[in-house]
Amino acid sequence: MKLIQKTLCTLLCVSASSFSFAQLVTWSDNIPSSLKPFQNSAQQLASYVQDDIFIYPQAATKTSLPTLKANPNPTARFTSAAIIVPVSSQEVAKTLSNYTQYVGLFPTLKTAKLLEQKGNVSKMQYRVSIPTPIPVLNFNEDIVMQHQVSSNSISTIVIDAPLPYAVGKLEWFSLGDKKTLVTLTQWGDTNQPKGFLFKQILNAIPEAKLGIPTGTGAFVLESLRQRFGTKNVIALNAGQLPEPKLSAAQLQKIDALSENTGQPVSIVNMPTTVPYTHGREMLRFTTTYQSFKETPQQLQKWLQPTSYQSVFPRQIKKITTSALTVQGQDTDFKVSIGLGVVSIPFDFKMHFNFPKSNENNFFANGGDLRYLKGQVQLNPQDTGTFMRVTTAVKVDEKAPFLLRAARSLPYHDMLPAVGGNAVFTQKIRAQSKS
Repeated sequence: MKLIQKTLCTLLCVSASSFSFAQLVTWSDNIPSSLKPFQNSAQQLASYVQDDIFIYPQAATKTSLPTLKANPNPTARFTSAAIIVPVSSQEVAKTLSNYTQYVGLFPTLKTAKLLEQKGNVSKMQYRVSIPTPIPVLNFNEDIVMQHQVSSNSISTIVIDAPLPYAVGKLEWFSLGDKKTLVTLTQWGDTNQPKGFLFKQILNAIPEAKLGIPTGTGAFVLESLRQRFGTKNVIALNAGQLPEPKLSAAQLQKIDALSENTGQPVSIVNMPTTVPYTHGREMLRFTTTYQSFKETPQQLQKWLQPTSYQSVFPRQIKKITTSALTVQGQDTDFKVSIGLGVVSIPFDFKMHFNFPKSNENNFFANGGDLRYLKGQVQLNPQDTGTFMRVTTAVKVDEKAPFLLRAARSLPYHDMLPAVGGNAVFTQKIRAQSKS
């Protein structure tokens, strides 16, 4: 009899849980449009996007989040991302409003199930799976989201997920025949994660929270780029980095966006190939801009490799540098990335040179991380400094076993630089203010 009672209780609990997830949430979307910082002009925003993914912050604003019972109207710092795809807006709308077909569109998404629908509102359950060579890092989660579609947007509120309190909005704007601007504006409360693995990782690497907004936008729009976009690849010369084609007025606008919000602006550049001794290697560079009140002279210490240990004290265990010569400086890094459930140790070497007092260039030249290149520039402004960080990083198939697990992640050649740049610039900004 007790067994029957327990079984009935279990079934009732499961049924109640399933019923609550199936119920639609009453929610009024008040997510700001991605066009808001650009005078509500799709053409103006498109002039910044060009062939890249453009990611930028919005001003802090109150938003509606009924799932967060303790604070249903929190102050949110939304992040927007934009891309131009070479298809009509009708094709974009058809693709994005077919939620079951998100499987195949977004990597790691294995199943999509409709739980409830009423009019233009649908509640979906998605299964996300990221297998890795390290079983303890395998990610398998069911995520429940509620979507509501309008003529040119889909607004979404998260119902259940490792980050359970989040909202977002996809928008699309026609730019003419077979050319559409697609944007994602989203925010989530990263201080209240759920799920053992996600909690462990964010507790072990709290600074990772700084890279989640930028990484989320890059992930979603890179998926659209790969579905709709061209396959163009830029061949760079030795020592060359991609150069965003922005006017002085556009750079001033980016500087103002960063200054007013305190957040970085990033450009995920088109795929490139870079010459190495063994041939050309595909690398994906991200260029990130951050405004500072300090002068370039006050920030020059952050160009020195020895300063990076104070930026990432949990991860960088030791830095050893050679004597500085006219050719530059070699630096050895001993790193251990603790993920809460496992630590990933690796060593690598980098060469730095300093062509100007306000600039460094760097590249990996040995050790476990073979593909890492970039540059940091400190550009003087009337009100301080406009920092530009350009980076590409990729873990190759010959990396040590634990480090090679990073290759299991989607877009592993792009997302580390996207998130890393955002974390790097914001941590420097925080330390410069202190």
